[in-house]
Amino acid sequence: MPELRLAELVEGTGGNLLRGDPDSVVSSYGIDTRRLKPGGVFFALKGTRTDGHRFVAEAARAGAAAAVVEREPDDLGQAPPALIKVEDAVAALGHCGSWVRRSARIEKWIAMTGSTGKTTTKELTAAGLAVNRRVHRTPGNLNNQLGVPLTLLGLPGDAEMAVIELATSGPGEIAELTRMTDPDIGLVTNIRTVHMKTFQSIDDVAAAKGELFGLMRDDAVAVVNLDDVNVRVQATRHVGPRVTFGQHVSADLRLEGIENRFVPGAVLSFHYQGESIRVQLRIGGGHAASNALAALATVAAAGGDVRAAAAAMEQVEAGVGRGQVHRLARNILLVDDSYNSSPPALASVLETLRLSEPNGRRVLIMGDMLELGPMKEALHREAGRRLGAAGIGMLVAVGTLAQETAETARRTGIDEVHHYPDSARCAESIGKLLGDGDLVLVKGSRGTHMGRVVRALIAGPGESH
Repeated sequence: MPELRLAELVEGTGGNLLRGDPDSVVSSYGIDTRRLKPGGVFFALKGTRTDGHRFVAEAARAGAAAAVVEREPDDLGQAPPALIKVEDAVAALGHCGSWVRRSARIEKWIAMTGSTGKTTTKELTAAGLAVNRRVHRTPGNLNNQLGVPLTLLGLPGDAEMAVIELATSGPGEIAELTRMTDPDIGLVTNIRTVHMKTFQSIDDVAAAKGELFGLMRDDAVAVVNLDDVNVRVQATRHVGPRVTFGQHVSADLRLEGIENRFVPGAVLSFHYQGESIRVQLRIGGGHAASNALAALATVAAAGGDVRAAAAAMEQVEAGVGRGQVHRLARNILLVDDSYNSSPPALASVLETLRLSEPNGRRVLIMGDMLELGPMKEALHREAGRRLGAAGIGMLVAVGTLAQETAETARRTGIDEVHHYPDSARCAESIGKLLGDGDLVLVKGSRGTHMGRVVRALIAGPGESH
C-alpha cells in the first residue's frame, strides 16, 4: 500500500487537518474497524444501516493512526491521534483513490466492466500479465464506489500494472469510477439483462456499461467484444485505438472454437498474428473460455506476450463459487457456481450441462435470481422452460421466485422437481435426493446463500479431492 504523509492525505481527501502531525506517515486504509491495521487510516462512512462515526473510538483501540470524519468526535480522548474533517467521507475516499491514481507510477492502468464474467476475466488478465510484470488487481469483489478507491489505496509500491474491476447498479456509477481510475485500457466483457431492478431496458444497461468507453482518454485502448452487438455500439463512444476479439473475421483475436465442458475445463482455440493458439483452462464452461479470450485481448492491448499469457492462464483455478468442481462420494460431481446468478449466466451453464455426459442425472439446484425488477417472475418461468432442452433430470428450486421455475418445469415434463423456501431448508435434506454418478450444478444469486447447500453436500457424501 502507498505510504502517505498526513499532509498528502489531507490533500487527497480535500479535507482539513483537525489535529495530528502533517509529516507523520500512514500506509493502510480501511472502512471496517474489524479489518483495520495498526497505524492505518479509518474512513468513517455514513451508510443506510450504520454510521462509521459510531466506531471512531473502536478504530482508535484497533491502532488507527488517523480517522477521516464528517464531524468532530464527541470524545476526542477516545479518537485516533490524527483527525481529518471532510464534508462527505464517501466522496473523500473516492478523492483519495483518485489522488493515488494520479501520483502512482504505473505502466498500464486497466479497467474492466461488463454484465457477467468480470471477476474471472480480471483474474485471468492479471495472471497473463504477471508473466513478466508485477500486477496489482482488485481483491475479491471490491469493485464499487467504495471498493475501487480501496483497491487504489492498496496499490503496492512495486506494482507495474493494475487491473481494476468496475461494477454498477445504476446509471452514472461506471462514469464516476472511470474518472477515478483514468484507465489506459478499458474492457467491457459483455452486456446482458442484469440489474433490471434499477435499469428499465437492455439499452439502459448498455449505456451504463458503455460509460467506460465514453469517458476513456482518446489515447486509451478500448478492448471490444465483436460478438456482442451492444458492446460494439457502445464502443463507438471511444474514438481512440482498439483491440478486438470474437468470431468475426476482422477480430484481432479471432475465436476458432470452444470445447464447452466442466471437466477437465473448457478449451479455447483462437487465431492471433498468424498462428492458432489452444488454451486448456482449469475453469469449466464455455463462458470461461469467452472470459479467457477477453483477457487475452486485454493482454494484447497492454503489449504483453499473448502466447505466454495463454500458458499462464491455463494454471488459473476457478474461484470459490465461480465454477469450482468437487468430486464427491458415489461418483457425484458437484459444480459450485453459487456466487451469483442471472438469466444469461444461468443459460450459459445450462448449455454446458446439456453438452455434458454424466453417468447419472443432470441435476440443477437453483436459487432465486435477484435484481430483475418487474420481469422477475417471467424470467424465472422462462428458466423453467429451458430445462428440458438442457436435459435436466432433477430440479431443486430454492426461494420464492424459483418456485415459478419449479412450476414451469413440472408442466414442461421435468422428471423430478423439488422446492424449498430457502437454502437452509434445502441444505438439510439435499444429500438424500442425489444418486450415483449425478452431475450437480448449484447456482443462485448471492442473497439466496446457496453456498450453504454446497457446504452441506461436501460435508455429507464426503469429498474425494
